[in-house]
Amino acid sequence: MPKTTELGLEASFEVADAFAQASAAILDFRVENNSSLDPNERSALEKAEDQLDHFVVIFRAHGIELIGAKAAQAAEDLKAAVEDAKAKLKKIAKIKKAIAIATSLVALAVALLSKDVKAVIAAVEAVNKAKKGPQKPAEEMPAEAPLDA
Repeated sequence: MPKTTELGLEASFEVADAFAQASAAILDFRVENNSSLDPNERSALEKAEDQLDHFVVIFRAHGIELIGAKAAQAAEDLKAAVEDAKAKLKKIAKIKKAIAIATSLVALAVALLSKDVKAVIAAVEAVNKAKKGPQKPAEEMPAEAPLDA
């Protein structure tokens, strides 16, 4: 039987609060950059805000239970990823990167609801990748440069 890690009510509130703060950061970004956003970008950011706000309600109402051998580490990683993504959103200057981060946070919330550790781990990795921004394709990079540079 797979190992189960449950984030209790307090930890669930912490995750909910982190998502709420991330949603607020997206709102701040959207308001501050309103004149430079096209309607599709504005809509994508609003949608991410709404979805994160919905997950805040869910996580405040229920504890989070992750199932699998790496559940405890996934729980710690998700907290760190949400906090770091929230901080990045505050400093972000590029609209597409903000949308990618916001969307990856929504995917992380969905993965948490699925209670699937592999999905949570993948979603945390997606948040981290979105925070780094788009990478140059390998053929455009010098041969000696690492792909994640």
